[in-house]
Amino acid sequence: MRRLHLLTLWLVLPFAWTPPHSPAQEGGGQIFYVRERQFWIPFDPVPMAHRVKQLQLFVSKDQGRRWESFAIAPPEQKRFHFTAQADGLYWFAVQTQTVDGQFVPPAMQGAQPSLKVIVDTIPPIVRLRPLPPQNGQVGVAWEVHDDHLDLTQADAVRLEYRSVGGTTWTPLVRRSPDPQAYWFPETNAVLEVRLRVRDRAGNWGEASTNVSLNTQAATLPTGSPAPVDQGFRGQSPAGVPLDPDRRLINSTKIRLNFEIKDKGPSGVSTLELWVTEDTRSWSKVELPPFTNESIQAPLIVPVAREGVYGFTLVARSGVGFGERPPQIGDRPQVWVEVDLTKPLVQLQGVVVGQGADKGKLFINWTAQDKNLGKAPITISYAPKADGPWTPITADRIANSGRYVWSMPETVPYQFLLKVEAADLAGNVGEAVTPEMVKVDLSQPRARITTVAPGGR
Repeated sequence: MRRLHLLTLWLVLPFAWTPPHSPAQEGGGQIFYVRERQFWIPFDPVPMAHRVKQLQLFVSKDQGRRWESFAIAPPEQKRFHFTAQADGLYWFAVQTQTVDGQFVPPAMQGAQPSLKVIVDTIPPIVRLRPLPPQNGQVGVAWEVHDDHLDLTQADAVRLEYRSVGGTTWTPLVRRSPDPQAYWFPETNAVLEVRLRVRDRAGNWGEASTNVSLNTQAATLPTGSPAPVDQGFRGQSPAGVPLDPDRRLINSTKIRLNFEIKDKGPSGVSTLELWVTEDTRSWSKVELPPFTNESIQAPLIVPVAREGVYGFTLVARSGVGFGERPPQIGDRPQVWVEVDLTKPLVQLQGVVVGQGADKGKLFINWTAQDKNLGKAPITISYAPKADGPWTPITADRIANSGRYVWSMPETVPYQFLLKVEAADLAGNVGEAVTPEMVKVDLSQPRARITTVAPGGR
């Protein structure tokens, strides 16, 4: 189970004795950053706990223009569990209900936040590229993009290098705020350079490249592509946790199989299908007319867009008995996520090994999608664009971003390479090398051996 982040700022509770213009009620301007969408928000009802019946947590996603009720807790619980549906700025405030039925504040309109939190799960986008050697120095330049960067923080930017295949990174001290650096490598070998950048929420973005005083040894840079949204693509508001048992499909037509149990002599007179996106409202889906003889699975339900949908099926007997329709807050019988988006795949570098690494191919890529599984990656090669494509491993591999392939002797001397990523809904994204990967790096040499008369 994923560990929940615990905010260290306690909520300021608006008890009746709080001065109307105290700094606590005005909410302050400090913003806290978290990199997880689930976290606990503690509160302390002391010293007025004996006067409090319950506390209600409100959240605003538009900086206080509209407040939504999110959770209710007794004073002894001392914390709220919050789930954000998407990244962004969230304001929090608490309304208390006293034992004599009074609400403080009486209404949430115009309420000031007790806590401000920015949820940021997206790491910085980092690009790193080698610079031409100059005056015996090697260099790199970089670009960093993120909405919540503070490059003045200690260790917010880490630039380091090591020999290719080495295990120990050597940090580089940046001499200026410019997004580039040069240094004396003290070797003619190829060096691997890594740049790591941390945002305010603690997300790390990373990119790497190779440099050498021999410019022919430098390789393509690696880095993180523009990120895709890691949360829901539907319209559910904050507060509905992602069901780990949801069904994922890549079609806007949802096939619902069902069965009817405990059917009596009167049969079934009504079959109702209800749908929700947030459990806070339900809508009935219009079904075609049927008879007892024509009731059969499946139901085909069209939806308009990507998103997360909850379905509940209700049946009634010929005399009107059956389960009640779902109410506000009820969990559906099944959650279905419609995911039509292919994973975003980018090849970041394909390097043919030399020297001790002869016969190896170093493959770097990035693959991003909100529904990637544990082993979504397939790497294959082909002598031409229309195939045939041959996988280099028997099974799919983890999305580690790097794979070292010990090429068999039967591999062609040049080929195209393809990296595919398949998400749990069945969508497949791919990236193919724009040019042939040439693995035969031999350089034939011709020499005149003897000279003889060629005739008159």
